[in-house]
Amino acid sequence: MKFSFDKKEILDVLSKIQGLTGRKTNLTITSDILIKAMGSQITITANDLETVFLGTYNAQVETEGFLSINSKKFFEIIREYPDNKILINEIENRWVEIGEGDSIYHIVSSDYENFPETPVIENIDFIEINSTDMKKMVDVASIVSYSGEEKRIYVLGSLIEKISINDKETIRIVSTDSRRLHCCDAQFKGELALPDESVIIPKKGLSELSKFIDTSKDGINVGIKDNHFIFQNKNESIMIKLLEGEYPDYKPIINNEEMTSIEIDRNMFSTLMKRVSILTSDDYKSVILNFKENELVVTITNPEIGESKERMMISYKGEEIKSGFNPRYFIDALSLFQDPIVVINIKDSKSPCIIRGLDDDKLVCVIMAMHIS
Repeated sequence: MKFSFDKKEILDVLSKIQGLTGRKTNLTITSDILIKAMGSQITITANDLETVFLGTYNAQVETEGFLSINSKKFFEIIREYPDNKILINEIENRWVEIGEGDSIYHIVSSDYENFPETPVIENIDFIEINSTDMKKMVDVASIVSYSGEEKRIYVLGSLIEKISINDKETIRIVSTDSRRLHCCDAQFKGELALPDESVIIPKKGLSELSKFIDTSKDGINVGIKDNHFIFQNKNESIMIKLLEGEYPDYKPIINNEEMTSIEIDRNMFSTLMKRVSILTSDDYKSVILNFKENELVVTITNPEIGESKERMMISYKGEEIKSGFNPRYFIDALSLFQDPIVVINIKDSKSPCIIRGLDDDKLVCVIMAMHIS
């Protein structure tokens, strides 16, 4: 095969798929990308056996064919190549020549027939979601990470479900690591058909999907079919294989009806949490939040490092509440809100803290209390 393309059109997508091709699997070839040159276009495929990316781009094709080549090395060569137009020429014994003139690379490719098969999913009923809302949903879910030893399906993935709010169908994503929970809603256009079982999308796939959401565009098409979540824009699509399992009932956790609501300055509270988190460590991750009349006192005592106390004024009336929380979870949650004022909902020392927007009820963040001695 032989083709050429413009560097500026391909470089960005090669950068974005490094997370997919850099992931370890039981097949070495998943570190490759598959390039199909046909007509006046090339199609680039990345597949880590869970998430598949497909993108089609303009090219000047002299000889059609397929090529499986190491993603990282190909990206690095294209990134550093001095000219904008780059020639790719497969010569013999799977050797590939990249470039021409004064700058030429020769690297060996793989047998493209060993590249993982791409799922063929047809007749998809897409719904359309505002691109900014979609980006928000994905970021809200994927920021709740997990350790490499995690086995629980509801922690490895995020729940997608359809709910009705004020007689309007809404899509909701829920993500938890059992110590915190994020919930985000968005309206959509079209008919969303969901299977009877729980729809759980791997967080690894969501974190890769976030890179491809262009918020400058009005809407994005998504669908669920044949055990896959499908994302599609004009020339790119991503298919994420769903996880099999049940998702626990999260709704009682986000209910703040019997809790005390406190309006608080988001930036001030976030900055305070960043300061006290300096003294946390792997063994001492919690800070004490002491809600008193008209003030919040935040303290941390870490025998390994030292101690700190912060005080800020709040409009709180009620009995004193003292509870332990991980400040990093507050920092993550507060970064997802846009309004200058958020509402903190508390009940007692053992109950979670629920964060909501002052006027926007589409986002809810729950942080579980930690034991304090």
